[in-house]
Amino acid sequence: MKKSIVVGLGNPILTDDGVGNKVAEVLRNKVGPEVEVVEASLAGFNLLDLLTGYDTAILVDAIQTKEGKVGDIYKLDKDDLAFSQRLASVHDINLYTAWQLGDQLGVKLPEKLIIFAVEVDDVLTFSEKLTTKVAEVVPEVCELVLKELTSG
Repeated sequence: MKKSIVVGLGNPILTDDGVGNKVAEVLRNKVGPEVEVVEASLAGFNLLDLLTGYDTAILVDAIQTKEGKVGDIYKLDKDDLAFSQRLASVHDINLYTAWQLGDQLGVKLPEKLIIFAVEVDDVLTFSEKLTTKVAEVVPEVCELVLKELTSG
């Protein structure tokens, strides 16, 4: 049986930055035991380590772009990682570079990597509550993740 992981990324106490965490909370009760659902605030090698050994990995994260509207949902893949503003930190390398190094070192990385990024509004205010427009798209993101998991 193929193993899958869904990772809700973000900081659950920084308003919309916690959108990935909220999606993970909802999905935890909607998937079977063959899918691991976790919440994480990781980047680079630490995130890569979490994904190692899975056949499919789906990440859900917040994103802020100049062109997007709050609540927009973007579907990205590993080729888009080079342009990700999150999946990196000043104390680590970005996930794209970590992925390339892991691949060169023979680490068993997921064959399928999908990232759902939600255009958010507020990632600076301390709150565990999402803004209204972001909260409204959580069910849609959950459905998109479930669809990916069942599409094989």
